[in-house]
Amino acid sequence: MQDPRSNDRRHYLHHLEESVLSLATGNLEPVQKPVPQVETHPPRDKDQQHEGEEELKLVPEFMGKQPVQPEETGPASLQKKLSSISRSVNECIQFVGRNVLGRQEIIKQSFLALMTGEHQLLISRTGMAKSLLARQIFICFDGATTFEKQLTKDTMPENLFGSYDIEAMKKGKMIHNVEGSLVLSHFAFLDEIFDANDMLLRSLLSLLNEKQLVNGEQIVHSTLHSAIAAANYIRMTEILEAVLDRFLYKSFIPENKDLYFEYSIDQIYQQQFGKVAVPEKRLTLGELSYIKKLIQSKRIDIPGYVLFLKNYILKKYVEETRNMVSDRKEFTISDRTLVKTQDTLRACAILEGREQVEEKDLDNLYYVVCALGREDDKARLTKVTGTAKNYFRQDRDTIDNILNAIGILNILKANGNDEVLKTDKTFNQVRDGLEKVTRSGGSILKEYFNKLKNKLMALTQDSFVPETFSILESLCEVSLKNAKTKEAREIIIGFQEDLFNAKKIVQL
Repeated sequence: MQDPRSNDRRHYLHHLEESVLSLATGNLEPVQKPVPQVETHPPRDKDQQHEGEEELKLVPEFMGKQPVQPEETGPASLQKKLSSISRSVNECIQFVGRNVLGRQEIIKQSFLALMTGEHQLLISRTGMAKSLLARQIFICFDGATTFEKQLTKDTMPENLFGSYDIEAMKKGKMIHNVEGSLVLSHFAFLDEIFDANDMLLRSLLSLLNEKQLVNGEQIVHSTLHSAIAAANYIRMTEILEAVLDRFLYKSFIPENKDLYFEYSIDQIYQQQFGKVAVPEKRLTLGELSYIKKLIQSKRIDIPGYVLFLKNYILKKYVEETRNMVSDRKEFTISDRTLVKTQDTLRACAILEGREQVEEKDLDNLYYVVCALGREDDKARLTKVTGTAKNYFRQDRDTIDNILNAIGILNILKANGNDEVLKTDKTFNQVRDGLEKVTRSGGSILKEYFNKLKNKLMALTQDSFVPETFSILESLCEVSLKNAKTKEAREIIIGFQEDLFNAKKIVQL
């Protein structure tokens, strides 16, 4: 791809890399949805509302015509699929790494973006093979359509979303012919994204986040799965903050003038002469769709303790950054990014073929929280993560038990009337939750839990609700006495307050 550039408007990256992480990400702008004129494509991700469904199908949601074989069901089947997916994705990551040298972490970040259905922003000087990297990644997916465009200040919406329908214009309506446009592509590479004018950047927001084109009366559900954007600089405008927030994954590519590295690049160039290499085995779009749906379901479990640690780590990272970096006193991590770190953790578990996120996956938070290439930020986050793991080790059992107790209370609150509470389903859910608490054999609360087991044996459907509240209240009191850290006591006290208020609402 030719990259003609004017030099009069550039501010090269030694300064702009600071911009990426110092920005406080913007709030999402609500889209006002008028009555759609035409739906050009079926709505995406319609089944995401069924997060607890028993089996996710390998349905290519944005392809539509690939044959789907009947699938086995059950835990063994899921583990078999995870092993296959993990092997295939890792082979692609290694393949791209062999053809685009020195980009191992960025390539893994790219695949995390693809697995989670998010977007990636690459920032560097010119000539750093950003477009080659994007093409080499996208070629790993069989049957994918890719939209490429170098943006300029003169790029208009019709250059991205399709030309306007002449017949509709005669009737006073501005309707895009989206066939062959960014809207109906699976992947996109948007070069020099910050050369675009603010009007165009604003029009991209709903497409990147909600995956739909909103243009007056025209609402088109997009097939766009992920976009990789590239830039040589960042210009600071109000709209830019919102655009940056749509790119959950960010990377800064530094120069590398090591002679051995440059010689290795020469060898790769002699093999391919600047063209992308095609892997022997490619992933299907159906597999990519399956991975995304798996990540956005409950099939890949995240233990409550890992979520607790994740939130503490990110809170401390923000505090450390504000205190230690003089020009980032306003640094923050948006709520949108905070919750979507769950998707990153699930994707990391899938890459290792696991059905459950583990504590060690927290070491990968830098892929989504930091801009790769900023080693000082990565080192700060790594230090915070290690300290947090050690700090809470003494209270792990106590925190685990309280988090399980919160789950039990949520069941009671969700079924807060006499008829539902006395059903077999609710009774068994609560009983299973209480038994999970008592299985904490190595806990410092062992004596209390031994007594609790006797109470569980006496629970009946007529008396289990008040008895459950009594058990949870006792658990709070015992836990407070044994908690060593202020944060553990903080979450116990918060749970106590929620428990007290819930008793007023739930009909006993």
